[in-house]
Amino acid sequence: MARLRINLDDGVDPVDVGAAVEMLDQAVYAKVSPLVVKLLGFSQDGSLVGQFSGFMHGEVIVAAGHMQGFCGKPLGSTSPAVAFKARYPTDGYEEDLEVVAPSPPGNVPDLILLKGSRSATSLWSTDLEIMASVYALGYTGTENKPSCSKGSLSSTMPGSVAITAHADDGFSGGPVVDNVFSPHAQEHTSLPCMHHQPIFLP
Repeated sequence: MARLRINLDDGVDPVDVGAAVEMLDQAVYAKVSPLVVKLLGFSQDGSLVGQFSGFMHGEVIVAAGHMQGFCGKPLGSTSPAVAFKARYPTDGYEEDLEVVAPSPPGNVPDLILLKGSRSATSLWSTDLEIMASVYALGYTGTENKPSCSKGSLSSTMPGSVAITAHADDGFSGGPVVDNVFSPHAQEHTSLPCMHHQPIFLP
């Protein structure tokens, strides 16, 4: 865990502090981004319905449960998503995924587990503190590398948390992590709680 220790009796150069924070931000992204997977949802006829994010945790990919049955934007404009592919960030490899634990409608937390051929040792922990710095990671548009935004944890409730970090639509299912290296999955700004903390962006 990276820590910045400052003796308040000493003079501190703000440039040094800023550089240390930037290095920590870069270290978090370098550590977490290889775990963040782009997910493609397809209807029964093979049409692309939506793009989401997820993250590798052991033998499975954790993602947002509401992507199963997602019907496009505006909602209901397409047939529901029933099949999924993963596109991995390190080499662009793409493969079909098996749904190993679907998410019942209205389930809290809003999670689904998928399985491909790859696995990873995920970073995991338990509790986030209010106002802790967090990073939301996920995919936007046609990008094949995850984006990252930084904010703080603003509130928690059973099964979810709220963060101030910006999250685009494609971030749904991606992790929210702190700088202690543990992920959560995302639902825009409401995240089911798992705790890098992964939090989970729906």
